[in-house]
Amino acid sequence: MVCAIGCSASGLLAPGSVCAESAHVANRCPRLSAATYEELDARVLLLLKTEGRARPLPAVVCDGDRAWLEWDGQHFDIVGRGSMADEVVDIVEGELHGAERRTDADPKTAEASAVAAGEPMLVRGNGSAPTPPASGRRADPLAKRAVDARGGGICTSVETELPSKTIGVATGPAFDFANSVGPLLVGGREAFRFTLYGREVAFMDFEGALGVGAPLDPDARFGAVLRFGAEWMVAYPEGNSGQAAVVPVLELGGRVAHNFGLVSVWGGLDARVRLEALSVHSTSWLIANDVGASLSIGVAFVDWSRK
Repeated sequence: MVCAIGCSASGLLAPGSVCAESAHVANRCPRLSAATYEELDARVLLLLKTEGRARPLPAVVCDGDRAWLEWDGQHFDIVGRGSMADEVVDIVEGELHGAERRTDADPKTAEASAVAAGEPMLVRGNGSAPTPPASGRRADPLAKRAVDARGGGICTSVETELPSKTIGVATGPAFDFANSVGPLLVGGREAFRFTLYGREVAFMDFEGALGVGAPLDPDARFGAVLRFGAEWMVAYPEGNSGQAAVVPVLELGGRVAHNFGLVSVWGGLDARVRLEALSVHSTSWLIANDVGASLSIGVAFVDWSRK
């Protein structure tokens, strides 16, 4: 009774000061008017009652120009975005709903709620389960179809050059190698040819090559090659007294091949253009054709790795 009378008297003498009771929002802000406090208190109590949970009541505190809300061991600044009653209610409501969102987002809480309701956490749909990916299994590095093969590789052949007026038929081994660069085959060539009769003459070719199609493309039946490099001719017209000459050479060839997997059998016809006269002289001149022709037949070992 004394406390109630004292509180009432205090409220009449100092309208900005209201006794803090356990059932009301505590008021420790001298500049908070009685009307504002009553509105604030009623709205906060109604909000907490609606939530239906036992929570300690907040306290409104101000000091000089600052004001804040102390609630459940936390400090919330009142920054003056609106009336003090509206801002306090917004803080309380935001804190209550924020706690609900954190609880709902907790996987353990969701699992416990589902178990209590007798509901499974995951419900199987009507569709079939997807096929799990193959683990630890790599694609075959070799292509199964010629169109998927990388191409390129090594060719070996026997090349025969047609005779000139002073040099007989020359034949010998040739080696071609190339790697695929997109649709093209880029590589090189070495070839050796020796005369079969007449004067002893040897030819040696060292060339770069640019090709397309057979025989190093397993998906192609026909192909073509363009080569450029140097050609040496070495002659022994008188015993061991050898003579040699070298000229630049340009070659254009056509190819036809049949593929048997990693190996292709092929044949070719090449036109050889010697950009300078190729000749040596001792007792007589030995002169190669300025434009010659060669026939080749051989095998190719093709790269069948995937593109």
